This record gives sequence, C-alpha cells and structure tokens, in this order.
Amino acid sequence: MDIKEINAFLKENAEPKFRDFSASLIPSGGRLLGVRLPLLRKLAAQIAKGDWEDYFLNAPEVYTEHTMLKGFLLGHIKDIDVLLKYLKLYIPKINNWAVCDSPLSGLKLIRKHQEKVWGFLQNYIEDKREFYARAAACLLMDFFVDDKYIDETLLALSKIKAEGYYRQMGVAWAISVCYVKFPAKTEAFLKENKLDVFTHNKAISKIRESLRVGKTDKDRLQTLKR
Repeated sequence: MDIKEINAFLKENAEPKFRDFSASLIPSGGRLLGVRLPLLRKLAAQIAKGDWEDYFLNAPEVYTEHTMLKGFLLGHIKDIDVLLKYLKLYIPKINNWAVCDSPLSGLKLIRKHQEKVWGFLQNYIEDKREFYARAAACLLMDFFVDDKYIDETLLALSKIKAEGYYRQMGVAWAISVCYVKFPAKTEAFLKENKLDVFTHNKAISKIRESLRVGKTDKDRLQTLKR
C-alpha cells in the first residue's frame, strides 16, 4: 500500500462522533480522524507485508492515527534487535496515552527476549520526560509482571520519577496489575511508601476498582492510603 491508499482508507473509515469522543479523552492527542483501533491494527498488518520500514521512517504524521499506525507496525517485527531499533525511534513520537498504551501492548516478541529488553528499558525508567516514563511503565506492566521479574519490576516502578499526570497514572496502573497477579508482594511494596503520594493513592484506588480483588482486601488496602 502506498501513502495515498493508506490515507484514503483512514478517511473512509473516519467517524466524526468517535473522533469527538476520543478527543475528549485525549486532550493532548493532536489531530484525530476518529478511526477505531481494530481497523488501525488491520491496516498496520497490511502495511507490514510491504516496505513497512520506508513507511515508518518517511510517512508524514498529520493525524494521531498516522503515529498509531507506526506503533502498531512494531508488533509485526520478528527480530528483537530490529524491534528495539524502531521502538527507540517510536518512543519520542509519544505525546499522549493513546499512542503509548495500545501500540506498546502489542509487542509480544518482548516475552521471548526479556533480558535484552530489560537492559533497553533502564534509560527510560530513569528518564525525566513524562511519556518516556509512561512508556517504561507500560512495558513493565505488559511484559515483566511474572515470577521471574516481579521484584525487579516493583523496584523499577518506584524509580520512575518523571513529573506529569500521565506518568503517575501509568505507574499506578502498572502497580494495580502487579497486585492482581502478586497481591502479597505488591501490598508489602505499598507499605514501604516508595511512591509519591498521588501515585500511591491512585494505585490503591485502581486496585480497589478491580473485580478480581475481594472486598476484604479492598477494605484493608484503603487503610494504606496516605
């Protein structure tokens, strides 16, 4: 597919009402067309069959959907070194939660190369830019909440100190996922008060919103709020 065909597809599938709804949720989302995620993923799969690297490197990013397409392309890469090369190029493009969360969650190849990606993530964990930090939190949440990495993941989440609401919400969300999978370890972590107050309290709120957490646990966690 060439750029004209891609743009035609996007405009044909744009929904003004969905665009307006999405814009209300993504205040820093830039220009939106209103194309739904399943269609963007389908289009990315088609682009991935051709010269996707040329598209990634050279296609303009007029709309948020253009950026998201490049993010979804990353999920089709089969070589971990190539994936990290392009992920390094993609993260600076992230300027809102939408182009961060869904594309990064699709990078399934990371599960087969955790050790290499863990090393890659360290600079982003320590980065002071809001969406670099959110990207790190999302990748930790999506691919490192397991028996091998849970202790290191909780510690890494406590080290993400960038300013900004979307960093704080990303870390809180990640902590809530940690709790669902490893409740005892995560509760012990929360008792250590390693997070800033907002992130700490928001993490507890998100855990208490989960349908996978019982009332007794929710009530006990409420007492840990600061």
